[in-house]
Amino acid sequence: MDRAFGGRSGRLIRVVVGLLLGCGLQSGCDSGYSARQTIDLRPRIVEIQDHHGGTRRISITHEEEWYQSFGPTIEIIDPEDGLRISSIEIGPFGTVPSISDMRVCGDGFLYAVYSNDRVVRFDLQNPRRPAPDRTWTAKELGIRPVLVSEAGGEIWISGREGVLSLGEPDRVRLADLPGDLQLGRVVDAPEGLVITNGRQVIAMEDGRYLGASSDLQRVPAGLADRIGWKDAYVFILRGEKATTVGLMGPDIRQLDASTFPYVIWTARVLGDRLWAVGEDELVTWKIDDEGHLVEPQFVPLKGARDIAMVRENYYAVAGTFGRAIYRFKADSGGAADEFLAVERSPGRVVQAITDGRRVLAGSEEGNWLYRIGGSMELSEKDLQTNTRATRSLTLGWGEASIDDTGKVLTILPLGAPEFVWSPANGGRIFTLETAADRVWVGHDDGVDVFEFKEGAVISTGSIVVEGPVVWLFRPRVGDKVAFVSAFGGIGTAEAVPDPDADEALVQRVRPEEAVKAEGAMREAGGLTPIPDQR
Repeated sequence: MDRAFGGRSGRLIRVVVGLLLGCGLQSGCDSGYSARQTIDLRPRIVEIQDHHGGTRRISITHEEEWYQSFGPTIEIIDPEDGLRISSIEIGPFGTVPSISDMRVCGDGFLYAVYSNDRVVRFDLQNPRRPAPDRTWTAKELGIRPVLVSEAGGEIWISGREGVLSLGEPDRVRLADLPGDLQLGRVVDAPEGLVITNGRQVIAMEDGRYLGASSDLQRVPAGLADRIGWKDAYVFILRGEKATTVGLMGPDIRQLDASTFPYVIWTARVLGDRLWAVGEDELVTWKIDDEGHLVEPQFVPLKGARDIAMVRENYYAVAGTFGRAIYRFKADSGGAADEFLAVERSPGRVVQAITDGRRVLAGSEEGNWLYRIGGSMELSEKDLQTNTRATRSLTLGWGEASIDDTGKVLTILPLGAPEFVWSPANGGRIFTLETAADRVWVGHDDGVDVFEFKEGAVISTGSIVVEGPVVWLFRPRVGDKVAFVSAFGGIGTAEAVPDPDADEALVQRVRPEEAVKAEGAMREAGGLTPIPDQR
C-alpha cells in the first residue's frame, strides 16, 4: 500500500509538484490557464422550478372515465381503483390559469374553461387521452369565461361581461344589464332559456326576474319523469350567513329545500339522490316520488368541492384535500361510509412559516412540510404562528410598496420615474419579496416580478397560479423564491435567462477584457452602454 509521497503514486505526485514549482520559478513558463468570468446580458424570464398541490374543483364522469380538474390540469382517473391513467396539460404549469368549469356536452366533446382566459374543446375519440381540438381565447369571446353550460341545443359560455353561444360567437347576450354581472349557467325552462345573475334567475330573452337562485341546473330526465315534472332543477341560493339547497319545479319555485349555516359549493343529483358539497361535510337526501328530500345523511369531510358518481354506490370526491372514491353503503367490497384510493395534496392554506430551508404550511385540513425546491409531505408538526405579509421593501435601486387598498403596487426607483402597477381582473396584492435585486409580487392570480433595467422599471415575467399567493419566502441560499398559495399549492420559482435569447448575449472572457467585451456586446445588442463608456 502506497504511503504519502511513497511508492509509484508518490513518485508521480513529486514529479507534478516539481513541474509546477519549476514553472513558477521560470519567467518563460506559460501554464496556458487563465481564470474567466461570464458576462450574461440575456433577458430573464420567470419559471416555476418545482410545484406541489392545488385545488381539484370539477369532477365529472363520462362513460367509463373519471375526469378531474386539478388546477390547470385534467386528470383521467380509473374509477375502479382511483389510479391516474394520464394527465392533460395545454401548457407548462405557471403559464395557464386553473380550470373553473368542465363539461362533456351532447356533441361528444369535453369543454374546459380556463378561468378568465380561454375555453378549450377536447376530442374524446380516445377517452383516456383527450386531445385539444379547438380553443377560444377571452379576446375572441369578448368576455372573460368562467362557466360552460348546454341549453337549447347550444354550448354557452358565461362570465362577468356577458354570455354567448359558441355556435354563434358574435351573439353576446345580457352584456348591457345594469350593475355588475355575476352570470351563471344557461338552462332550458318553459319560459325559454334562463340564467342566474347573482341571486336572481332571469329570462335570457329580456332579463325578466323569474325566481331566486345563485346556481341552477336541470335534474336528469329520468328523475324528472319519476317525480312527475317535465322540468325540474337543482338550485343553490347563497347568502351572507347561510346557503339554501334543494329542488325547484318548472315555475322556478321550491319543491323542497334545506338551509345550512355555511357555504354549499356544489349540488348534484346522482342516481336517485341529491348531494350537496359543503364546507366541512357532504349532505345527501333520497328524493321521493313527490320530489321531496327525505332521510338526510351527513358525511364529515373537510375540503371537498365536487362529487360525481363513478358507479352504483361509489362516488368520486375531490377538492382542496385531494381526491378519493367514497363508498356510500356497505356492499361486497366493504363497509359503508369509507373513503378509498385517497390521494392527499395541499390545496387550502391559511398559515405558513419558514426557517429558510423548509416551509410549514397548512390549515385544519392538514399541515404540509415542504423542503424548498424538493419534497412535500404531510406533517404532524403544530402550526400555531403565521408569517405576516411584507407590504414594503427596499432594494439597491429603489423602494416598493403596496397601498392600503391592496390593489396598487408603487415602485420608486432612484433617479427614474415612478412605476405603478395593478393585477389584472381587479385582483388584490398580498405580499412582496426580493431576490437578485428584483421585486416579487404575490397576488390573486399568481406572481409578477419586476426589475430595474436600462433606466426604467420593467417586467421580468410572471407565473399564473390559482391564488391568492399570500406568502413569498426567500431561501437562505440562492435566488429562488418559494411561493405559497391559498388554493394553488406550494412551489419554487426563479428568474432565469431566456433560453430563446441571442446566444451572443452571453460570453466567457478574461477579467481584464470584461469591460471592453461587455461594451461591445451591449452595442451589438442595442442595449444602454455601461457607465464607463458613456
